[in-house]
Amino acid sequence: MSTEKRTVNIAIAQRPWYEWVLWVIWLLVEVFLVQNAIASSSEYEPRAAMIFWITFAVLLIAGGVVWFLRRTRLIK
Repeated sequence: MSTEKRTVNIAIAQRPWYEWVLWVIWLLVEVFLVQNAIASSSEYEPRAAMIFWITFAVLLIAGGVVWFLRRTRLIK
């Protein structure tokens, strides 16, 4: 048996302030799109509702991709 001590170094990477601001803006745009999609659906405007839902989905996927790529940058 070895009596070596193992040490683990944990590095915490902080995000810059403007990245948090951009995430808040992204979230507000997503909420705005969902609100308009629901309102358009309830007012029987299917074309406008579909445009809002598709825009919401594209921005949601883009946000997920950006989050994943930025997360891997912070892990290294």
